[in-house]
Amino acid sequence: MSAKNSGPEPGQTLYLDCFSGIAGDMFAGAMLDMGVGSLAMLEEELRRLPVDGWSLSLEATTVSGIAASRFKVELDEAEQEPRSLAAIEQLIADSRLAESVRSHCLAIFGRVARAEAQAHRESLDAVHFHEVGMVDSIIDIVSTCILIEQLSPREIICSPIALGSGTVPTRHGPLPVPAPATAILLKGVPVFQGDEMTELATPTGAALASYFADSFGSLPLMRMDRIGYGAGSHATRGPNLLRCISGERVGAAAGEAAGEQMMMETNIDDSSPEQLAYLAERLLAAGATDVWLTPVIMKKGRPGTVLSLLCTPGEEQRYLDLIFTDSSTFGVRFGRLGRFCLQRRLERVETPLGSVRVKIGSWREKVVSVSPEYEDCRRVAEERGVPLIEVYEAARLAARDL
Repeated sequence: MSAKNSGPEPGQTLYLDCFSGIAGDMFAGAMLDMGVGSLAMLEEELRRLPVDGWSLSLEATTVSGIAASRFKVELDEAEQEPRSLAAIEQLIADSRLAESVRSHCLAIFGRVARAEAQAHRESLDAVHFHEVGMVDSIIDIVSTCILIEQLSPREIICSPIALGSGTVPTRHGPLPVPAPATAILLKGVPVFQGDEMTELATPTGAALASYFADSFGSLPLMRMDRIGYGAGSHATRGPNLLRCISGERVGAAAGEAAGEQMMMETNIDDSSPEQLAYLAERLLAAGATDVWLTPVIMKKGRPGTVLSLLCTPGEEQRYLDLIFTDSSTFGVRFGRLGRFCLQRRLERVETPLGSVRVKIGSWREKVVSVSPEYEDCRRVAEERGVPLIEVYEAARLAARDL
């Protein structure tokens, strides 16, 4: 393991830089390389799984001149029987892992199973995990869940994910990259192909990224404290690495009680709703504090839209470039504004329905706002088959004593 880090502080922002894709072993390796936990801690926790015949190693390596760590799971037997979702769920349920880790693992394997079933037109009961159901893949997923819990980041942001191209060997024969299940797991996630003629994003990596990431986009404005690199298992023309970065958001994005923001606005009357929605998404992904659209009546009685944006002073040029290239406006007005906001922190609570993150807002050291995270509540509602409002109420109740 690399000795370049002494360990990140809890409650920080974790950024996944997937410039060369993502796989389970790369994720675990990057977290360990960053100083989260240790190999000994991970082995001790993994012994809580009722699975034998494996051992772990963490190799200090160099990829394209970059110091990194390669996480490997060694197996006693190469041949393994494929497992069904029910078998894996039972394996997780029978473990002595922490409840939060079990919840993450069950949710991730459920996502993979649904993607496999959809990709191959099979029922969930008929799906048997081959690559993802092998012991090494199970260990990769469980290890990453353990390390995420160890770090307990306030938020996880993921870059657009490199997919690769060509074909990948599977039990169904050679399949196009990304594999069908991987493509389904990454629906709605920003991706790009890249120049490598190989699989860069594996089903395991896709499941982990799509489950844990709170948002996708560029590196936010933050002070980087720790950086870790997880090496992939095969050579590519570029560095086959996953980079994990942890640190503190700066400015208003970090939840300061008071501060200055730059307000940028422009009136637009000849862009379609689709164009404006796309522009708003790009501005948020670029790091804007907030973006909103307001319908107005402009000169000559024509309906139009005011595009409004808040950002950290000094960052205006980044957003001007997007506004001028992705809209029809000829000018943007701006000015400084003061802003008060609640001190914010993200806590994870355990409910009878599952694990949910809750945003806690405090004013003058008193909690005044409790807001369950929508994506977590939606995930739990879908997995449990219960109304969304029921999950919200359970999360608010569980957060009552925070």
